[in-house]
Amino acid sequence: MGMNVIHSGDTQSSKGILLGGYTQAQERIETDDETFWMLYLDGDGNEQWRKHVKGESRKREDRLSDLKLNKDGSIVLAGTSADELGKENWKIVKLGDKQVKDLLEKYDIKIYPNPVSDYAYIEIGFDFKEADIMLYDMSGRQLQNLKTKNSVTKINTQALVQGAYLITIKTDTGKTANAKLIKK
Repeated sequence: MGMNVIHSGDTQSSKGILLGGYTQAQERIETDDETFWMLYLDGDGNEQWRKHVKGESRKREDRLSDLKLNKDGSIVLAGTSADELGKENWKIVKLGDKQVKDLLEKYDIKIYPNPVSDYAYIEIGFDFKEADIMLYDMSGRQLQNLKTKNSVTKINTQALVQGAYLITIKTDTGKTANAKLIKK
């Protein structure tokens, strides 16, 4: 019923797919029937693990509609729950799952698209209140300096000539990060 592709750090390749759904029993209800399920397939499509999720108020009719993998590694499962068909209420479960968190790529800075044509998005992967984003050419000359309070900031690269550039982040908490930007 729901699917999230888990990307590698280069965002071009996939580390796998997290699937969500439910099972449904015919005639009789057995343990783990009508339950929210998660299944993780690696990049080659091989099953790595599966889990079922029981909420506090598990009913006879639990049906997953969608799942969302958040950047912090938590998962939100949404669906319906009822004692009998036709009397459903929404059921939303938020999980912090170590196995899923371990799948997520850890990064300090992410640039996309990269290579870039007109605009690039700079995503900062650690906590801060304010940060400076500086763009340098390969000779070390500073071309842009932006202040941001957002974890994702859009920068204009239209005036840049084709080549490689350096993005440097400095935060109010003293953290720094660097990444290469390619202008096509």
